[in-house]
Amino acid sequence: MDYKEQIGAIDEMLRSIPKTMQSEEKKFLSKTGSAIKSNVVKFLHRSGIESRLDIDPKNYDGSRPYVHIKDDVRFTVKKNKQGDLYVSVKGGKYTGYKWGFLNDGHIARDGHTFVPGTKFMERALQSSQGDINNAIYEIMKKVVQ
Repeated sequence: MDYKEQIGAIDEMLRSIPKTMQSEEKKFLSKTGSAIKSNVVKFLHRSGIESRLDIDPKNYDGSRPYVHIKDDVRFTVKKNKQGDLYVSVKGGKYTGYKWGFLNDGHIARDGHTFVPGTKFMERALQSSQGDINNAIYEIMKKVVQ
């Protein structure tokens, strides 16, 4: 009789895991997004464009002050069409389009020189692995208990 009660308790615990996971998912993704964002900012550098120009630089739409890519990193937790949550780390309105050029490299304005990319996204994701693993461990610990 005693083993049937224990099996029933284990069975009930296993049934409650998906519900608990679902309630903790958004917190987990927020922690993950925050860790990735901080590492992206760590691997970006300031261009120093203000010191190279005689006039104040402008954003692509002509607005001022100039927004650096390092200051315009954001993360959001969203749902896709299927209802699954995911985290998105990206640049803002003024710098989002620059991420690909800076990460992968581009041809300079002279049309011949290749400017190598910094690979800041790959390095940030690699540096975030420890934080992500810790967050997974914490969420699994909460769910199982």
